[in-house]
Order: sequence, then structure tokens, then C-alpha cells
Amino acid sequence: MTDSPHYWSEEITEGDRHDVAGGIFATGSAREIAEAVIAAAGEEGPAEDAERRAMAKLTFYENRAGKNLSDECRAAIEEAKQLVRGKFG
Repeated sequence: MTDSPHYWSEEITEGDRHDVAGGIFATGSAREIAEAVIAAAGEEGPAEDAERRAMAKLTFYENRAGKNLSDECRAAIEEAKQLVRGKFG
């Protein structure tokens, strides 16, 4: 057994379900973030569910970052959500 505590979120964040290009949320523009989550969502299953999966990735990241998410990054994620919605209209 390891000395570090085990958190339920570790399994989720280390899994492929919410995997998006490394560091895109921290360094990308809203357009880059939207394109990355759309691409990742498109590879995971039926096209008709891609919008839901893309939005889930954005919301998941936003919720996991919580109060540690900067205002600038939060605004980029909110704009990315609008771009995703616009893409799937």
C-alpha cells in the first residue's frame, strides 16, 4: 500500500475518457480548446453524441479546477462551450 491517499478523481483524470491534448486548457485559446475537445469527442464514439461528450470534457475540467481556475481560463472555457454549441448548432 502506498503512503499517498487514493482519491476517486484520480481514476477519472488518469483514464482516457476526459483525455485532451496535454496542457490545452492552460495554454490554449477558446478556439483551440473547442477544437481539441471536439476532436477528442469525435474519436470516442457515435457522431450524434459528440457534442455531449465535448461539453462533458469542458465541464469536467472546469469543475475539477474549481476555485483554482483563473478568471481568464474560466472565460476561455465558457467561450469554448459557446463555440462547441455553435459547431453542433
